[in-house]
Amino acid sequence: MTTNGQSEQKLSAAAPGGADIAAAIHLVRDIVLQSALDCSCRDRVHEALRELEDFERQRNIVKLLAAAREERRKIALLTEMLCDFAEDDTVDEGVVETASLMFLDIAAAAQEGSRILRDALSLKKGE
Repeated sequence: MTTNGQSEQKLSAAAPGGADIAAAIHLVRDIVLQSALDCSCRDRVHEALRELEDFERQRNIVKLLAAAREERRKIALLTEMLCDFAEDDTVDEGVVETASLMFLDIAAAAQEGSRILRDALSLKKGE
């Protein structure tokens, strides 16, 4: 449930568009809960919004996991390309520079994958 905007912030950090949906849910909840009406429909709306938040959180987790798999794919491709590096003991400056850049790309992809998975775990814990 988004009562203080924390879930809204997690959704915005998690996936593009998540902030818009979370903000809309938060706005509807504020309007309904602050209305003078005190009826059973208020409880139904509250429950429906909670279910929508849960659905949106799960949808964002799925997006994040897909993004993490993409980082893993990048790492696998770069690692495959590095297999041909330094099969012999000759040192070609161009090859060494290219391999160095590939190692940096692998590190960046690993760091991004780690960040994405931490975001997914944070969303999961927010349930």
